[in-house]
Amino acid sequence: MTSHDGPARYGHLDCNSPIAAWRLDRQVEECAAANPQVIVDIGCGWGELLQRVTAKVAGAKAYGIDSDAELLERGRAGAASRGIADRLEFVEYRGEDWTEPADLVISIGAVHAFGTAADALRKLYKIVKPGGRLLIGDGVWNRVPTEAELAAMWPETSLGDWFSLPEFVDAAVATGFRPLRVESVEQSEWDDFESQFLADKEVWLLGNPDHPEAAAVREQADAHRNWWLRGHRGLLGFAYLTLGRPVE
Repeated sequence: MTSHDGPARYGHLDCNSPIAAWRLDRQVEECAAANPQVIVDIGCGWGELLQRVTAKVAGAKAYGIDSDAELLERGRAGAASRGIADRLEFVEYRGEDWTEPADLVISIGAVHAFGTAADALRKLYKIVKPGGRLLIGDGVWNRVPTEAELAAMWPETSLGDWFSLPEFVDAAVATGFRPLRVESVEQSEWDDFESQFLADKEVWLLGNPDHPEAAAVREQADAHRNWWLRGHRGLLGFAYLTLGRPVE
């Protein structure tokens, strides 16, 4: 048995969303290009993208907002290692209640905190300064799922949980944003994400096959893999929208 009591959390992931290294690099460059002086990431986790953008924009003040204290500590350690802890503050707070405006708002994989994607867009619009930017990421249906396909996904998954990509963009435009970039991930990015997400459990299981919690961890890993490979794979995509709020 190893010295770990249980599997790590997100230990094999740079970001808690499906994204290739080249796409992450481009997002950092594009977010930094507008020289935002105030940046906020709602539902940041450990804020890898936020850290990279903050490091690239001299003088920017940034805030990472999340309710997960463990992930916020990881973010603080990362900011310290990059030498930006004096400019990047990680705050334990309910992201949907945040009201301070910013030049750049990031919210990736956190739509559920607001309700629907349309709810998130309306709320986030209010905290993007006029002339500012929003980078939002969320799941999108690649096609309309059947009832049988929905049943093979996570418990209580419904058609209304996600937009299609055109619907996601339409909702952003209806809110008042203008789309600057619309992109959806490739299947390989989803596969890498799910493999790396599960790697925490699988690597731990290899080293701890007789641990008292091994059976429960194995059951969790197998269930998640089934939701991926027999459920959402090829059916659910993930989109990133870079949106601009017009000046007033």
